[in-house]
Amino acid sequence: MEIIIYGKDGCVNCDRARMLCQIQSIPFSYLSVGSDISIEELQAKVGQPVRSLPQIFRQDQGVANASFSLIGGYDELRRQLAG
Repeated sequence: MEIIIYGKDGCVNCDRARMLCQIQSIPFSYLSVGSDISIEELQAKVGQPVRSLPQIFRQDQGVANASFSLIGGYDELRRQLAG
């Protein structure tokens, strides 16, 4: 599994999502909204207006040509990794 976290500086849940991935040794990439990606580009990926950050996506390893699917925010990531 690989995770991509779209977040921003000063966002507590963005920091929590990164820390959770680090603690559980899950490979992840972090992209800063406004620096690495525009909000418009992120909205195009999500397919709807982005009202909160982080926006977290996952891709399972070993799946040929798999695209990243939206997990949601920090709470959804935590639930998914717990169960």
